[in-house]
Amino acid sequence: MEVFYSGFNGFKQVPTSGDKDTLTCLTVLNKNSQQHNNSNNKFGGAEVVDVAICWNYLVVGDTSGITKYGLVNNKPCLERLDNPPGSGGIVQTTATPRYILSVTEEGQCWTNEEGKGWRRVVVSSESEVTDATEDKDAENETKADSNSDTDFGKQRSDDEDDTDAANADQAELDTSDPGEEEEGDKVKFVTTACGDYHNLAIDASGAAYSLPNKLSLVTSPPGLGQPRVTQVVCGKEHCMLLTEHGQVYTWGGGSRGQLGHGTLASEEKPRLVMALDGMKIIKIAAGGWHSAAISECHDLYMFGWNESGQLAQPTNLARPAECFSAVEKLLMACCTGGMAEGAALPRGDTEDTEVYRKRSDSGDSGPEDRYRYCVPEPEKEALNCYTGASCDTNTDIVTVQPTPMLVSIGAKNEADNEVLDVSCGSRHTVCLSKSNVLWSFGWNKYGQLGTGDTKSRDSVAKMIFPTKAKSRTIAMLRCGDWGTAIVTK
Repeated sequence: MEVFYSGFNGFKQVPTSGDKDTLTCLTVLNKNSQQHNNSNNKFGGAEVVDVAICWNYLVVGDTSGITKYGLVNNKPCLERLDNPPGSGGIVQTTATPRYILSVTEEGQCWTNEEGKGWRRVVVSSESEVTDATEDKDAENETKADSNSDTDFGKQRSDDEDDTDAANADQAELDTSDPGEEEEGDKVKFVTTACGDYHNLAIDASGAAYSLPNKLSLVTSPPGLGQPRVTQVVCGKEHCMLLTEHGQVYTWGGGSRGQLGHGTLASEEKPRLVMALDGMKIIKIAAGGWHSAAISECHDLYMFGWNESGQLAQPTNLARPAECFSAVEKLLMACCTGGMAEGAALPRGDTEDTEVYRKRSDSGDSGPEDRYRYCVPEPEKEALNCYTGASCDTNTDIVTVQPTPMLVSIGAKNEADNEVLDVSCGSRHTVCLSKSNVLWSFGWNKYGQLGTGDTKSRDSVAKMIFPTKAKSRTIAMLRCGDWGTAIVTK
């Protein structure tokens, strides 16, 4: 298996790519650059199980551990993480710029923060909640009663200071030492998903969790019980889940129509997307502020923010959103030469929250100052820049699409038009068709569309497939903040 990557490379996410900040075509991630060299397999004989992309690093999980490529300990390098203590290996992983969230073969959920190592996620299996964002006081009581020596959720809240602590949708995870025995040990997880404000999971019984609590789909039909959940995904502010019946539920931030309910309102609880309820959905994906769904007929539906064409609908690519132009100036003004311990870390949500600056040509800065960071608190105000007028359908320009809209690939070959998989980055989308062809659209400043250039697109474009991999099947498609990765068999 081989991993290919295109997009932001400012922190040497692909170590063998030289000094290129952008990779406009899918480039092989050669693990032979490490001491894990094996001539028979470029990933050291270990099978790749998952890939996650953040603005600051690329995460590759395999059966022997996890490798982070990019910004590690404030410098571009790679870091090898062994499997969590006592586990047989990783089966699934996801990540945010702050931490990695993984599931082991034993069904345990573990998190890894830089400098803190692996910590077991403590799950409350006794109380089922009906709200994805349980009352803060109740959560604090739970934390106070915990026997855990560490509290990952509290660490996140403290780190982000008043900005995120005031947000009731903040993701919070309880963690414990590996030796502790918890009631939640009976829960066996199969997959997780994480965003800036949410951490989701599914256990072996098909129950969904907004970690550390179990979710209840309060709108499920009376007397039928809770349907099994088959997939959960997270955007920057919103969440999606898919049930065994092909129904899609969304909740969280809705300021750009990413929930698909026809409005720009947020939702505290999982709410059924009625516009998709007449068909069976088999796959979902969440980007920064946009969402995607694939029907059993292999049609692709998208909704949410279309500022960069990430919905494959006409938009004004010649002029960026006014609100983000203003935010960019604020962010650039607050750039500093270092990051104090416990300071808020940059999220890298958009083009306007540039996360690095090359050191000045004057040579005054040393190598350790090459990478400068921006603290993007002002961006939060920009999230509310759209009003109900953004839903106006009397124009050909689509800025916000609050209900699902069918995407047309427009290919001559029927198999090219049937979508099997889809993944979303901060402001771009990539889908895989039945014919093993990749299609992309949206923001492309760093080449994340894999089209050989940095031109953003509001219509579907064919990705350039690596010559050496044209005869291979794509086993995995993953998009992240500013990048795209595939794993080939």
